[in-house]
Amino acid sequence: FFTRAMAASRSGLVLASPVVFYQAWSFVGAGLYRHERHYVKKFLPLSLGLFLSGVFLCFFFVLPLTLQFLLEFNVWLGVAPTLRLSEWMSFATILPLVFGLSFQTPLVMLFLERIGVFTIDDYRSKRRIAILVIVVAAAVLTPGQDPISMGLLSIPMVFLYELGIILISRGKVRSTRAPKTT
Repeated sequence: FFTRAMAASRSGLVLASPVVFYQAWSFVGAGLYRHERHYVKKFLPLSLGLFLSGVFLCFFFVLPLTLQFLLEFNVWLGVAPTLRLSEWMSFATILPLVFGLSFQTPLVMLFLERIGVFTIDDYRSKRRIAILVIVVAAAVLTPGQDPISMGLLSIPMVFLYELGIILISRGKVRSTRAPKTT
């Protein structure tokens, strides 16, 4: 019963998400200045694309590999795998969400650079530390204890970190150009 209720509530939230997001935007958008609303409208498609890319990568690539690894590991140990539906449902719904949220890394980097917390040089010079933090975060965020799901989360996040550096550097070029005069 609880598994069905959990699946129904999460499916309902996904199906109702356009209405939920519209209501949230109506509430938040009313308090934003015009330039702030411009940034939201400018980066929302990229954010949605990154989130869906993370979810789809996880659902179609990572989950099958992770499940295969875990089942083969049980066979290697000589243990008969016993899958519980409730544990599998929680694993299969949390992992795509983690991937979707972690794929927001370039936008978080861009935001932190725009508000003055970090500079492009900070991101470039602290690359090794960032990779260490990404690997540790991937180990903590993935609900499974297997190295496959951790690696399949940390490798794209490193590429997304580099994408964030590219986005910031391209934004700097555009913002430092002199305005056109007529």
